[in-house]
Amino acid sequence: MPRPLNPAWTPHGRAAVGALSLVVVLFALSAGPTHDGGPPPPVRPTATYTTALHPSATGDGRERVAVMRGGELSMGITGPKASVSGPGTRAMLKLALLLLPLLTAIGLGAQLRRERDQRRKSEQRVMAFVATACHELRTPLTAISGYVQLARLGGLADLEKFDLVMARMTDETRRMSALLDELMLLARLDLGQPLRSEPVNLAQLCREAVADAQACSPHHPIRLTILPGTHAVTGDRDRLYQAVANLLANVRHHTPGGTRTALGLGTEDGFRVIEVSDDGPGIPVELRHSAFERFVHGGQAATHAPVASVGGGNGLGLSVVAAIVTAHGGTVSLEPDRRGAWFRIRLPA
Repeated sequence: MPRPLNPAWTPHGRAAVGALSLVVVLFALSAGPTHDGGPPPPVRPTATYTTALHPSATGDGRERVAVMRGGELSMGITGPKASVSGPGTRAMLKLALLLLPLLTAIGLGAQLRRERDQRRKSEQRVMAFVATACHELRTPLTAISGYVQLARLGGLADLEKFDLVMARMTDETRRMSALLDELMLLARLDLGQPLRSEPVNLAQLCREAVADAQACSPHHPIRLTILPGTHAVTGDRDRLYQAVANLLANVRHHTPGGTRTALGLGTEDGFRVIEVSDDGPGIPVELRHSAFERFVHGGQAATHAPVASVGGGNGLGLSVVAAIVTAHGGTVSLEPDRRGAWFRIRLPA
């Protein structure tokens, strides 16, 4: 069955339809009554005599009509819903039947071209995503390989240097593991795989996220504000926790020590609202429009937080937040602020 025509046609499709419409109009004008420029044909006098009959005469209450044309008498029966179809009307119907498949084919062609362009753009994004992911994975692998070569050459005979190298290799391994976990999560969400659906207490979730963030970075104080009310939603608790934790991790990885963070929870217009704001340097203006895209880095981390924490500065933290919130039917936005960064998550109650 042909798909419905889409109004967003390409210029070629619109031009073709415009030409066909012009053909229809011209054909309709030519199908009407015309003459060769001479005087109109003479009108013959016609005498019509109508006699109403009893309903039983014709069976349905119609009338018998006697028409006198040119001295000849003709009889007929008319009804209340008599219709006349001339040659022009029949020609228009035939033309419509001929043009309908053609117009449908033009619409389908335009739709196929749009889908092909969208598929090409999607493939380009996937290739760019894979290339960037490979680059991000190569960094910790290169560091680990270098430490292994150093150990094989006997450069770790000193116990203190050995412990330092082992700690660095552990950090790089954790960083690579966190990156792979986030890549797998993004792939699952892109494929539309369903998340768990369970009652989630956002108030308790925010308390746990703040406690964990304070343990990871005591030099980044966090103020938690939970407004009165019931703050329950339905969704995947682990993923929602990851979204809040990523926003808090974004602060400690990209702001200097002592930066204050505020996390607020409330309800607005039937939505649960989680706000995370800080008084740090904020997100650069040139990155604000792409803050939620993948592998967008806001610069070097100002502090060296444990890489094992969520959102290890690999450029995926905010994109994971956006993917998780979108999968729950909500929205996340970067609000304008004179100082620092201000993020708002809205989840349907």
